[in-house]
Amino acid sequence: MTLRLKTATVVWVGLLMLGMQTVGRASDASAVGGGVVDGPLGLTSQLGFGATSAGGSFQCVMAGRSGGFPFGPWSEVLQMEVHGDVTPGSLTINPDGSATFSGKALVHVVGRDATGKILRAAFSDVDYNTTHTAGGAGDATHQLNVLGLGLVFGPTPLKRGHITIMP
Repeated sequence: MTLRLKTATVVWVGLLMLGMQTVGRASDASAVGGGVVDGPLGLTSQLGFGATSAGGSFQCVMAGRSGGFPFGPWSEVLQMEVHGDVTPGSLTINPDGSATFSGKALVHVVGRDATGKILRAAFSDVDYNTTHTAGGAGDATHQLNVLGLGLVFGPTPLKRGHITIMP
């Protein structure tokens, strides 16, 4: 099973479980969704998340089709995965209808240095926050701020997928 398929399976099972937990609490705000975004720097990302006031989960994988970007000792990042829990109480439905939440993530990075050597690293307990707008392909947007590493991705529209925000 490929990393991409494993990641997609884990994300969708997690979203299904989160959806099952929130059925009985219809009045609780939530942000749930997933899909594919094409961002600046030639990045293609797959993401999935589910957040309520009780917490949740977030995952974003930039891999495979990504064009690479420089970061730290990497002259070209080939794959980056950000996976973390949503901090309970961090979900905010903003006045414009978008949703923002935050948490701590495990970040895996694989890339090449200036000589072409492959470098791998994992960073744990990295602060992140993310903001999403609702809708389907072309309408919904995703922005990821990996605060602990000084990285900002987006906002970019979903190329495929859907995001639902319930105030």
